[in-house]
Amino acid sequence: MAETLPEGTDHVIPGATRSETGDRIKDEATDMRGKASAKAAEIKDQISDKARTYAEEGKARASDGLDSVAKLIGDSVAQIEEKLGATYGGYARRAAEAVSDFSGNLRGKQVDELMDDARSLVRRSPAVAIGAAAATGFVLARLIKAGSHMLDEAAKSAEEKAPADEKQDIAADISDSVRKAPGKSKSKDNS
Repeated sequence: MAETLPEGTDHVIPGATRSETGDRIKDEATDMRGKASAKAAEIKDQISDKARTYAEEGKARASDGLDSVAKLIGDSVAQIEEKLGATYGGYARRAAEAVSDFSGNLRGKQVDELMDDARSLVRRSPAVAIGAAAATGFVLARLIKAGSHMLDEAAKSAEEKAPADEKQDIAADISDSVRKAPGKSKSKDNS
């Protein structure tokens, strides 16, 4: 079968026919798609491993924090009994035990188990999950606020102890940083 050539051509260039070029492009696209899928899977695995590491570290920190809270509550039981009575002391003792038990359960479970527990809690009672998330956000905000307050106090304390020359250097560094900060072209006085 004779091939019809485009107007102005007198011969066929090898590899220039539509079917050969199309097949080559399809093969290259398939190859690139395979490489992209493999790279995406590799990145997903890396992210998953990193997230799991962070979750394990967070779980350990949370368990340690809960142990500290349980110890703090347990240590205050005697004072509570003395000031408020045995009934409230018993409440405090049970609260300390509950926090300690929760910490032990948290420490004893794998991250995947904790995620499954969280998913099932959300499915069973979304209102409780939303309330827990709000309470957690509130506690985290308070911790961050307290931490920044402590940093401010430490900076003030260090400034008070610094000699006068160092105070001037610190003030100059701060004002230079403010002037050079991105997006701070106008000061409040000039606006």
